Amino acid sequence: MKKILFWFLILQSLSFLTVGAYQIWLQTASYRLSFAHYSYAANTGIKGMVPERITITSLGIDLPIYKATIVHNIWPTTDFGASYLTSSPLPGDKGNSIIYAHNWISLFGKLRNAKIGDKVVITYPDHIKKTFVIEYTSIVTPNESSILAPSKDRRITMYTCTGFLDTKRFVAVAILQKS
Repeated sequence: MKKILFWFLILQSLSFLTVGAYQIWLQTASYRLSFAHYSYAANTGIKGMVPERITITSLGIDLPIYKATIVHNIWPTTDFGASYLTSSPLPGDKGNSIIYAHNWISLFGKLRNAKIGDKVVITYPDHIKKTFVIEYTSIVTPNESSILAPSKDRRITMYTCTGFLDTKRFVAVAILQKS
């Protein structure tokens, strides 16, 4: 009986280690934040300064923003802040600006607690701040890239992974607040 219990505990420990290692790999694999079938005309003429910080005070999010360019369908990510997709318009310009980050508690992990009406502040290197208000949130699959489509208003779409084994995306869409 002791031998059976011993082997059971060994197998159980190995399975926990395997699942844990797999979960860590899922969270750090850069393709995990990508969307299938995303196509947006490259924003080759970025005019002005690229945003440098995103702050959502109500959620305790205050992160630097890094430029991200899709190359060979690989969406680059960073462990140190949020990624601004350079093929999308600058936040505050007409269209749908895309900002994403891992769902780690130190990055966008708290984004899943976003509520309609929460304010999102984007800061630029010249200290200009643009305030957006969250209009809606949703959970989508990586195949539902329509949330990243161009828009006629001035919005930012923020997202992170969510769901079992990070197979879905939590999305928060915020519209530029009129001054």
